[in-house]
Amino acid sequence: MSSGYIPAPPPPALTLPKSWFSRNWKWFIPTLVLGLVLLLTLVVGGLLTFVFGLLKSSEPYQHAVAVASSNPDVVRELGAPVAPAWYLSGGESESGSSGSADLAIPLKGSLHRGTVYVRAKKTDGVWSYDKLEILVEGRELPIELLPPPTPQPEDK
Repeated sequence: MSSGYIPAPPPPALTLPKSWFSRNWKWFIPTLVLGLVLLLTLVVGGLLTFVFGLLKSSEPYQHAVAVASSNPDVVRELGAPVAPAWYLSGGESESGSSGSADLAIPLKGSLHRGTVYVRAKKTDGVWSYDKLEILVEGRELPIELLPPPTPQPEDK
């Protein structure tokens, strides 16, 4: 009792097209990682440039570089021209008319390199320097950049 009717085969299963990510992940993931690394590098570089710019614009930094660059002993030891390196270490803090600075500033000349060490205090808007000396590589004793203290008259 068969009527001879054969049902049609079911339609083929529909396959959805691949998503954009599944087609492009091989180039998208490395590009994303590289982009994030470049962004991080730019942020860190910008932050360092900003911080070093603030320190380099400070009066203790400017004074130390000017005094060291114009000192004949420093120029003789380092070789002309004497120029600061792009980086420095230490810190400075100011609050109104008071503050302090403790910096190590690398200098380079045509012959040698050296580091200027600065320690200063700001009182009533005026900077006074406790330490201002340069240590040249290959030399054991630093070159003192502060004038010698003037003797005080004794009270009788």
